[in-house]
Order: sequence, then structure tokens, then C-alpha cells
Amino acid sequence: MMSKQYLLEIGLEEIPARFLQSLSLQLKERVEQFLQVERIQFDTVTPLATPRRLAVIVDGLADKQADISEVAKGPAMKIAKDEAGNWSKAALGFLRGQGATPEDSFVEAIKGVDYLHVKKFIPGQSVETVLTQLPQVIQAMTFPVAMHWNQIETSFIRPIHWMVSLLDNEVVPFEFVGVTADRMSRGHRFLGHDVVIQSPATYIEQLKQECVMVDFAERQAIIKAQIEALASQQQWIVPIDADLLEEVTAIVEWPTVFYGEFETTYLEVPEQVLITAMRDHQRYFYATNQAGELLPFFISVRNGNAEHLEQVIKGNRKVLRARLEDALFFYKEDLKRPLSYYLEKLENVNEHYSLGSLAAKQRRVGELIPVLAKEINADEKAVQDAVAASGVYKYDLMTQTVGEFDELQGEIGAVYAEHYGLSSAVATAIKEQYLPKSSGGMLPTTTASQLLAVADKLDTLIHYFKVELIPTGSNDPYALRRQATGIVEIVLANQWQFDLNTLLLQHPLVRNDEPLLASLQAFFKARVAVALEREQIDYDIIQAVIANNQMVLTQMVHTATQLQAKKDEEPEHYRQIVESITRVVNLGAKAEVAEMDVALAQTASETALINYASSLGLGNVMDVLQQLVAPIQAYFEENMVNAEDEAIRQNRLATMRTLTDYVLDYVDPRQLISKF
Repeated sequence: MMSKQYLLEIGLEEIPARFLQSLSLQLKERVEQFLQVERIQFDTVTPLATPRRLAVIVDGLADKQADISEVAKGPAMKIAKDEAGNWSKAALGFLRGQGATPEDSFVEAIKGVDYLHVKKFIPGQSVETVLTQLPQVIQAMTFPVAMHWNQIETSFIRPIHWMVSLLDNEVVPFEFVGVTADRMSRGHRFLGHDVVIQSPATYIEQLKQECVMVDFAERQAIIKAQIEALASQQQWIVPIDADLLEEVTAIVEWPTVFYGEFETTYLEVPEQVLITAMRDHQRYFYATNQAGELLPFFISVRNGNAEHLEQVIKGNRKVLRARLEDALFFYKEDLKRPLSYYLEKLENVNEHYSLGSLAAKQRRVGELIPVLAKEINADEKAVQDAVAASGVYKYDLMTQTVGEFDELQGEIGAVYAEHYGLSSAVATAIKEQYLPKSSGGMLPTTTASQLLAVADKLDTLIHYFKVELIPTGSNDPYALRRQATGIVEIVLANQWQFDLNTLLLQHPLVRNDEPLLASLQAFFKARVAVALEREQIDYDIIQAVIANNQMVLTQMVHTATQLQAKKDEEPEHYRQIVESITRVVNLGAKAEVAEMDVALAQTASETALINYASSLGLGNVMDVLQQLVAPIQAYFEENMVNAEDEAIRQNRLATMRTLTDYVLDYVDPRQLISKF
């Protein structure tokens, strides 16, 4: 079978940078799936992408589909033919459906019954024919946002202007959204020309001749190398932010790195503001000296060559100067106001129109911190710092700088802290209040920061849930899942051993509101479940652990990981544990709470189990459960729980209930699968 190469290029108006990589990968995966479904062998599918095109090159492509040879089973012969030997409607319908005639059929017995069969042979179509169906692949692509243009009903990420479809050096024509695929591609919008692609093998080099570097990884590597060369030449340190590097790679087709200078006056502005203005607002890299001090230079990437670069630098400097001038003005204006000015403004700004003011939130968090601190035995100095921070930690939301650079909330509060006479510990807590900003992100670094961050997030969850602003499905406009995940990650990272139920029940809004408590419990357990899924814990173990009677998050994770380890490493021991404690819980969950009495024990095994049940306490739960297997097995071999004697029966049920209460504090074994 011959090996071919195929190129598909979809030419569009500029794709938003944040979507380019994901769309490129999606096209690759959809083409792979299409070829697999169509039974066409291939070696690799390579994705290529620039702002104006999505492309794939398929290598090692078979020249035709794999043939299909199979036997189709029809009706039983007693149904296929009548007594006179004539074909029935059922038989003729079966044959027609298979594209066969009676002459193509044969009879074969299955378990002593004769059935009508047909041998089917479907020769594979040529790859040229199959590839004409690619419009269905393009049509199936999904987008975060999409556009309609002209009178075309089909929407797409951006309007399509051209398509290239080449199998070796021949066009495979098809049409999509009014555009017919051929071999004509387009070069750089300003530096290149239309180009006739000779074959997939020449595609990348032909586009380079027209100032288009179509390989994303190559383009990214060249940008990085140019920045590093510039930094070396100037003796700068240029931190290369991975996200920014990917973004600038996604907005250029022919990269040229350049740098410009801005007035040293702007270095008066806090470093975080300058970096944000350059990196996040203008897509510039910044430079520092060898001591790590910010320098008055910006580094950018042009979509073009080095011609007339001085004009490009001049234009970029003008835009940045305007941004930095605003930042300097806001900074100076902010510091003209006393801290009390911003705190008073918090009284008149609501956290949400259904909730109270941000000032009220600060007071609530200040009251919650000592309650949380007691649960984790935090040291007094950390508690004092956290409480002090809680009285001011939202103030920077009222500053003009955060109004302009909202991504710096918390950061600006920490920067201004020294000016307002706040301690470094309070400044750190203000800075880290929003951490982690994403799952697996950086966590607060001090106990005071951790107390403030958890109290703030918990207060948000309780009050939003109270007014029924609860996430549904994928809808989470207030990022409440992120808030709960942040609490879970902080608790787990610090191995805080406290029952979240205890903390929640001390809150005045939750104390007498069972539905609110239940909603919060379910929400936190769902976040723990997500964390356990990331650790490759089996689904039944996750469900068993989050169904326990406590909300000690660290214990839930510890129990789940130990159960998984036991299941993977000692499956027979795991099965014995699960079956033993499940048998106990099935009986004990229905029993009333009562005291055990060892004097009522009828056998040595009953005495032993009562003694075990009486001594249960803290310890490694898996060790305890493992030690319980033998006593439980011996107990059930010698004793019947539902004894005729009332006193003995109740004593045995009390034993089951005592063991059940212990087990259910860690895991509900009824959710576990012991046979696997």
C-alpha cells in the first residue's frame, strides 16, 4: 500500500490569540478521528497554526480505505422460507438491506438452529474520495465564540477566505462555506504574496518565502532565542513569562523582537504596576539589571521584519507612555488620601447587591478568624496579624490604581501598606488574601495569610449560599467553586486537622439553618472529590470517603489514599476489610444508640469484639480496620446478632452501632466495591 502525504489549510481572518493553540489541537484530533473512522491508516498528523490559518499535515497516509470482509447473520431459516420453499418478506428484506440476492446467501447452524447468512465484501474507497468528506470535520469544530458573515448560515471562529487541500501534488477539491479548496495559499498580510503550494512537503518552506512561519513551536523558539540574544547583548535579565510567550507567538506570523525605552520618571510607580502595564496590557516583556531592579525598557515582538523598526518603536513607546502616565497619576493621587478615606468608602460599596457592604465583610471576617484559629491551634501572633489585616484588607479596591489595574487587587494594598504604617505581616496577608487564584496555584505563605484567606473565602461562601447565589451546572459567575477549592487546598497543604462541620456550626447564619449546612457540606465534599480524582483515586473509594459523617478534609484524603494503596497492593486484604466492615455497618446503621456491656457477652469472640469496640480511638484508620477483620469474622462465625434473648440482642446491636459510628466517621463501606 502506497504512503501519501496530505495538507489541509484553512485560511481565516485573525484568530484571537487565546484560542489559537486549542483550535489547532482540536483540528488535529478531529482529522485523526476522521481517518480512524474511515479506516485509513496514517502515521502522524502534525498541527500548524498562525493567526491567519489552521493547518495539518498528515504523513504516511494509505492510498485507500481498508477493505471490509464480514458475514451478516439474518433470520432463522424457519422464518426465511415458507413451507413451499419460497423466500419470506423477512428474508428478502434482510438480503435487500445487505445489498445481496438469494444467490449470495448461505445457511449456517448456530446452536442447532439454521440461520440465513450473507458474506459481505466492501472494497475500500480511494483516499482521494474519502478526503472530499473533510467539510464535515471542519463543520464539527466547536468554538468559545463564533461569527456569521455574508449570507452564510454556518458560523465559525472567524470568516474563512481560502482553503488548501493537497494529496501529494494533487488538489483534493471540496467546498465549505462557499470557499472551494485548491492549492492557493496566502503569505504575510503585508510582506508576502499569494503562493501556489506545490505539495505538503514544500508547504512550510514555501510559506517562509512569503514571510509566514507556520510552525507554532518553531516561531515560539525563535522569539525566545531573539529575546535571550537581546538580553545577553544588553546585559539584562528578561523574565520570559510562558503565557505571554505563547500569546505573542499566537499574534505574529513573522516575528522580529525589538526594544524601546521609557522615561525613568515612571520608575517611581510601583514595580507591580509597571510590569502589569507592560506585560498584561501591552504584551511587552520587561527587563531588570543583574540585581533584579526594573529597568526603563520594554521588549516586544513585531509581526514583520526589521524594516522601519524605529517607527514601530516610536509608536509603541507613545502607547506605553500614555499608559504609564495614567499609572503615575493614579499612584500619586492614591497616596494623597489617608487610609481612613478608603475604609469609609468601603461602607458604601456592596460586595453584591444582595449582600452587605465590603466594610461589613471585613468585620465578619475579623470575627471568624479567631474561631478558625482556635480549631487549628494557631499561634497568638499570627492571629493578631490576621485580625489586624481583616480590618483593612479590602481597602485597595477603592484606589484609582486598582480601578485601572484590577488584576492588582491585594498587590496594591500590600504596596501601599508601608505608606500607611501597616506591618509587613499585615501587608503579606493583604497581598495573599486571594491565593490560590487557580487550582494548584500558589498558596498563602504565612499562618496569618492563611487564616485571612480561608476566613475570607468561607465568609463569601456562607453568605452567597445564604441568598441562594449557588453555582448550577457549569455556571459559576462568582467563582465560588474556586473559593471552596482554595480552602480545601490551603487546609490540605497545612494538614489542618479540624472538622469543618464544627467550624460551620459556630457561624450564626449556619447554626440553625440545616438546608444551608447541607448545601455547604455537599459543595465542599464535591471539591474534595475533584482533588481525589486528580490523585487517580477510584470512584467508589471517593464516594465512600466523602459520604462519611465528618468533614475533616485531611482525614478524608488520607483515608482515600490509604484505601487505594491497600486495594492496589493487597487486594485480598482490601476485600476482607470491605466485606467485614460492610457487614457490621449494614446491621449497626439500623440499631439504636445504646451502651455495650461486656458482662452480657456469650462467647470469647464477642468479648474480644466488645473490647476492641471500647478501645477505638485516634490512630491510623487502615491499621485499625485491618486489625478488626479477624475479630469481626470470628464474631459472626460464633454469634447471631438477632438473638432471641432481648438483652443479648440489644447488646449485640449496640456493639454493631459502636463499630459503625467509628467506621462511618472515616468511610461508608456500603459505597465500596469489594469484588473487582
